[in-house]
Amino acid sequence: MAYTYDVSTDRGKVRRDIGDNVTDQMHFDDAEIDSFLTEGGSVKAGAGLALMAWAAALAREDEQAKAGSWQGDRRDVVAKMKTLAKEYFELAGYAPAATVPTFRQANIDWTAHVAAERQYNEDNA
Repeated sequence: MAYTYDVSTDRGKVRRDIGDNVTDQMHFDDAEIDSFLTEGGSVKAGAGLALMAWAAALAREDEQAKAGSWQGDRRDVVAKMKTLAKEYFELAGYAPAATVPTFRQANIDWTAHVAAERQYNEDNA
């Protein structure tokens, strides 16, 4: 797994925007960042998708976090990451398909089919 940080690339810009830029502690590998960019179609939307994925990973862990004498609640971190992701989505004009469902109603005239089935049933009764 490759981990690179170069702010002259879109991958590096996503890392910059999500704070995944400490070289020896990167959360996402390059392939994951590239997949966020592909799905989102822009740096900001890719950053939003990355933050949502990172928040989901944190939410699966214990709610209480301890580091030395510090103790905190991960729910606050997750909520802040989701808020920032939403801001990035708005900046990019990105609407994930899961949040904006669209439905098409198919208007089918079943009259001919019902008549044919009725005739079939009468003929084979």
